[in-house]
Amino acid sequence: MNILIYPPTIDWGFMKQRPQQLMQNFAKQGYTVFYCNKTQQDREIEEIAPNLYLVHHHDNWLNDTLPNVRKEKGCKVGVWCSWALLAKELKVYKADWIIYDCVDEFADWIKYEKEMIEIADAVSCTAERLYLRLKKEYPHKKIDLIRNAYDESMGLHIPSRHNLPPKKIIGYIGAWAPWVDDHLIIRLAREFKDCEIKIIGVEFGKKFSLDHMPNVTFLGHLPHHELASHLKQMAICIIPFKLTSVTLATNPVKMYEYLATGKPVVSTALPECLLVKDLVDVGRSYSEFISKVHSRLKDPGDSFKRKNYALSNTWSHRVNQAISLINNLNQSKK
Repeated sequence: MNILIYPPTIDWGFMKQRPQQLMQNFAKQGYTVFYCNKTQQDREIEEIAPNLYLVHHHDNWLNDTLPNVRKEKGCKVGVWCSWALLAKELKVYKADWIIYDCVDEFADWIKYEKEMIEIADAVSCTAERLYLRLKKEYPHKKIDLIRNAYDESMGLHIPSRHNLPPKKIIGYIGAWAPWVDDHLIIRLAREFKDCEIKIIGVEFGKKFSLDHMPNVTFLGHLPHHELASHLKQMAICIIPFKLTSVTLATNPVKMYEYLATGKPVVSTALPECLLVKDLVDVGRSYSEFISKVHSRLKDPGDSFKRKNYALSNTWSHRVNQAISLINNLNQSKK
């Protein structure tokens, strides 16, 4: 079975869900996975799950442990990397293959993209907009669309025993970032005075500034394991994003989590949400968004179909796609 390396970017505890979930599921499929923390410590490695290791001292591990593991297992070594600016540093692994996982379209990252894609044996990406652009710009490169997914371990699809709160909750879980539409949140708070607008997420690139709205609650960042109880108490889950170059190329993880609860989901007109518009209500304007919320407060709709979609799009499904990509690479290199 393959050895898989995720090079140093961010420490495991702060990494986004996608790389964490992919690495965990690769390990479950029998891959020996080494996730390299950015922070260096005296201890070299730590096994946090079967086949999944955190590398705490990268240089020692690279020079001593990796060569021994490589020799002992006699298998191929691959690199899965989602940070394009690391292109020059990946040669130290002497990898049999490199996959670049293109997850966002931040302007600051695109300038590093060409070099990374040229050294990569294949590219995976999260959204159709990214896929179509990369296919056009790099027609010679193997590119697969591997979207985000639902983490079944959250248990959001399991019927809740929680008592619903007396006040209906319209909720958003995700970064409080520049692409979140403050004005839409304000409109919602004014329109639905009998509802609580609950926002959970880290402040990323901007400070929360709606404290003056009496029915808006901002809880900030919460540990991942605490999110399920909040999600299950929401009457409606929202994705209140502005349409920007970043969000147009976003496949929101929260969409899958929301749908797993069976609760109604209302989003702005993100392309990836429009692709599932039979499950996600899309508002193309403030007034249409508010109208969709009104409608779903009266009639929540089919929770079974939403849950079924999430359960058909889990991280284990995505890793199976990734393994097919890797197997094709290994076959082509024989």
